[in-house]
Amino acid sequence: MSFDLRVEDIGFLRSIPKRVTGEGMHDLDNVVNALVVALLSQGHVLLEGNPGLGKTALIRALSKALGLGDDSVGRIQFTPDLMPADITGTLMPDRDDVTRLTFQPGPIFKELLLADEINRATPKTQAAMLEAMAEFQVTVLGEVRQLRHWKSVNAGAGLVDVQTPFIVMATQNPIDQDGTFSLPEAQLDRFMFKIRMQMPSAGTVSKIISKELKAPVKPVLQEDTAYAGHAARSSALAELNSAARGVMSLRLPPSVDAHIINIVMASNKAFDDVQGISGHRLEALRKLVGDRIEYPFGPRAAISLAKAALGWSAVALTDPARADEVTASSRAGLAAMLKPVLRHRLRLSHDYGDGGLSAAAQVDQLDNYVQELALAAAPDLGVGEDSVGYHERFAADLDVASTTVSL
Repeated sequence: MSFDLRVEDIGFLRSIPKRVTGEGMHDLDNVVNALVVALLSQGHVLLEGNPGLGKTALIRALSKALGLGDDSVGRIQFTPDLMPADITGTLMPDRDDVTRLTFQPGPIFKELLLADEINRATPKTQAAMLEAMAEFQVTVLGEVRQLRHWKSVNAGAGLVDVQTPFIVMATQNPIDQDGTFSLPEAQLDRFMFKIRMQMPSAGTVSKIISKELKAPVKPVLQEDTAYAGHAARSSALAELNSAARGVMSLRLPPSVDAHIINIVMASNKAFDDVQGISGHRLEALRKLVGDRIEYPFGPRAAISLAKAALGWSAVALTDPARADEVTASSRAGLAAMLKPVLRHRLRLSHDYGDGGLSAAAQVDQLDNYVQELALAAAPDLGVGEDSVGYHERFAADLDVASTTVSL
């Protein structure tokens, strides 16, 4: 079944960053848009940044901005003594009958799950997240329990069947690594994005301070609060469902599709599968890859790039009145999403000349290599119905993204 991306869908997506700003989270539009892309495409996000940047507050603000409500947010503080059952839940004595065991769900049974400082837990506990992230379910004592559910909600024009979301937004601190357990490559690859949250500007810090110093206002509860909350939640689920189905039903232009495949295949040294690149540029691509890449990209990297290119085009680039132009902006979406999609999936071989670089400088070096690889893998010949010169247009998009998108 095909679904049409509506003008209302794009308008809804483009309104989310403003709503998050209204919740007191300022100058985070790019980060919010990336979170929405992951939510639309059933991906997960790894947020990395120094303490105090508001990663936890951002998740709660996003839930409120979407209209999903506070009950949709779950939080797990990962610590070395955390056990898998603390995440998934387990059988416990029933409150009314202590002779009977009933399942007590863990905090993972939420729609927006914050896994705070995930690298502080042991590998055994980290592994408890793998099934949930890959299959949207957990297995407890041999019984499979779903994390997403089908529901019928009133979308205004009648009942619509929608699936509740589930997204893991994990955080880790790039400094203070004593007592931490680095996530293995297999688990890192399950995150669609690894986003680096930057230190906010002085003006934003001032707004944060003002927000924290302002006395909270207790809401006045009305008799129909429960009903209104249910209606708002139904509307939020319907809007989110419609936008996700519309965006993810789109198809990439042939040249963008070929470009993504080229990036992945080149990292695996499968140069015979690279398409749309002239002879001299293909040789330059071979030299750039050389023996630099220790862990190449896999299929999930290609899938995430494709989803991210379309998602970013919808949430950040396309005019809300022109929903049919999302695919036309997917090349620019790819340029904007390169680093957050690929930086945590790529490991370069050790270079003794890099030994004196700081951790931040090494990350910047990796980001630069991702961009170089993407530029070298961009088709310059015609692909399908797309004209020649794609690589030049992509280079221009990359220049724009480098000044407008900080992720």
